[in-house]
Amino acid sequence: MTKELELFKELFADYPNIAILHVDNSLNLVNDALEEVRSKCEGQIKYIKFENEPDARLRATAREYEYIILGDILSHCPNKDKILKLMYKAIENSGNIIILERKSNNNKDEILSLLDDLGFMASNSIDLFEEFYIFTAKKMHHWGNGL
Repeated sequence: MTKELELFKELFADYPNIAILHVDNSLNLVNDALEEVRSKCEGQIKYIKFENEPDARLRATAREYEYIILGDILSHCPNKDKILKLMYKAIENSGNIIILERKSNNNKDEILSLLDDLGFMASNSIDLFEEFYIFTAKKMHHWGNGL
């Protein structure tokens, strides 16, 4: 698992004072890796424990985070599009969203389609962990998608 977590950390650019939001369903798979990224960049991580969809309804300032990580939460949200729209607003322009979802959820195509439909760019899935897919996408500001 150490090799996979080292590769996971490579998803993060060296931003000084990096701001990360981590909404997690008690997965705790990447917590230590995120702490290493935070420490290296002298940044901040806001953790939100996810139990149900209202937990992921942010009251964040627009463009507050460079990275948002969703740890196995989307399959538990009936309104995935609304959650992803909130995340889109909270990510800085050219910021990134990283989504971990259990492979057994069988929702790979759905998530990729949602990311594309909601204005995220360069969305893709990475088969890094044995039980989880990692989805990555970038927010690129353009007309019609608000902030």
